[in-house]
Amino acid sequence: MVGTVWLVALFGFFSEAYSANYECQGVAQYGLTFYGMWSNMTHPNAFPFPSGRFSPLVGASHESAYSLWMSGMKASQGVKNVAEMGKFLAILKEREFTFSAMLSLPAPSSDLKQEIMQRITSTKTAWKQIKSGNMAINGTERVMNIEVEVTKDFPYVSLVTMLAPSPDWFTGIMKVSLCNASSGMWMDSWTIDDIQPWDAGTDNGTTFRATDNPTMPPGYISMITTTAPPTDFMKLSASAIPSLGKMMFVRQNKPTMNQCSGMYYYTVKFEAKWSQATHPNGWPSGAHFSPLVIATHSYKYKMWSDMTKASPGVEKVAEDGAEGTLYNEVNMMKKPGFVSNVYKTGGVSTPGGHTITKIMVQNMSSMVSLITMIAPSPDWFVGVDSYDLCGINGWKETMTMNLLPWDAGTENGQTYNLNNRATDPVDVIMRITSNSSSQIGAHANITFATVTFTRGEMITTTTERTTTTDSSAPGLSPGLFSFLSISLLAIFGVLY
Repeated sequence: MVGTVWLVALFGFFSEAYSANYECQGVAQYGLTFYGMWSNMTHPNAFPFPSGRFSPLVGASHESAYSLWMSGMKASQGVKNVAEMGKFLAILKEREFTFSAMLSLPAPSSDLKQEIMQRITSTKTAWKQIKSGNMAINGTERVMNIEVEVTKDFPYVSLVTMLAPSPDWFTGIMKVSLCNASSGMWMDSWTIDDIQPWDAGTDNGTTFRATDNPTMPPGYISMITTTAPPTDFMKLSASAIPSLGKMMFVRQNKPTMNQCSGMYYYTVKFEAKWSQATHPNGWPSGAHFSPLVIATHSYKYKMWSDMTKASPGVEKVAEDGAEGTLYNEVNMMKKPGFVSNVYKTGGVSTPGGHTITKIMVQNMSSMVSLITMIAPSPDWFVGVDSYDLCGINGWKETMTMNLLPWDAGTENGQTYNLNNRATDPVDVIMRITSNSSSQIGAHANITFATVTFTRGEMITTTTERTTTTDSSAPGLSPGLFSFLSISLLAIFGVLY
């Protein structure tokens, strides 16, 4: 029995290395196309005469904790208004009001947009609002170029659109992730083919009419089927409701990857430029830069990036100058092959101090990132985000970058001081500009430090290929994993 427990635990350890979920890095932009597939031909006797419509799509990109709508939950006021939008569209169609009177009616989606905006600005559980415009969409119409933006922290998309006219029926998508968690890569494209009707639980109507008969008390959101609840969709002869449409997401900002062969050393020279002469406003006593953390990696990894939340390691560097947590985080990304090497330096005095480090890059790990704290400060830092040393003409010879200040979004503070109140809820990393009211803002556009990457010798020997400033072992190869799995099974056979 002990042997069985040991075997299962060991096998589980190796399996875990190949079942881990990874975050997609950075920011990804998509173009969304909505294809209406709702007509009397596709849904005979389950289509409102003379023409059914969809209301404008409204939704958001968001984090896992937020639900725009879900089966079994009660509709928010905003979702309720969209789901009952048929009343508004019916008024327009039947011309019961004059045009000027129609213009005075509130937009049925305004409450939902306000709810989403509150999530974006206050609770910070949503990222960007998504909308298709202000016009109703005919049942078989196609709407293209709907802008969608997702990030490492907000990879999910939810949308809602009214089936009009109807009591409170709608369709949409809920918590669709555009991140392939098994690979840690943003999807190049993603199509959702099966879009079903839903009941918001707010109106008692059973036919394609926009009468107002509120459900009291309001019920819960539920899927409409051919058997329940009682709706015109029961008139379909099919056992299942055909899809009302489809949504296709196509990535717009997929990075172009240059291909460079071989392995090279690069010299990284970091030079402090920050001084009382260049940045006199609030010049602090004991000014310096914390120890640098440098990583060489593939495009699948980001140490930090604009408009994403800081990892715990980046937060520690930005607030305290402590590099240990981040160093361990970067090392963990060696296992899936996202990171090649990680390096540390000492702190750098300013002005005039510098540090020089030799790093190694190779084909798919041609990018370099680094970070160091502007110290003392609340959570300000300078760094490099995923700079590619492989160019269109091969490995780059030399490159100097002027580094400007960033705010990690984790601690409040306006002056060059430590120990400030934590930002709650946590914000995203943003460049500090001259519009900032903090002491650093007055000279935020003046270089704090420079970093120069200079190509060195090519690495040719086996010994050199394993030389790094970190001694952590790389992850298991698929071949070794298979060998160990077979060996474990063989051991099991011997034991029993």
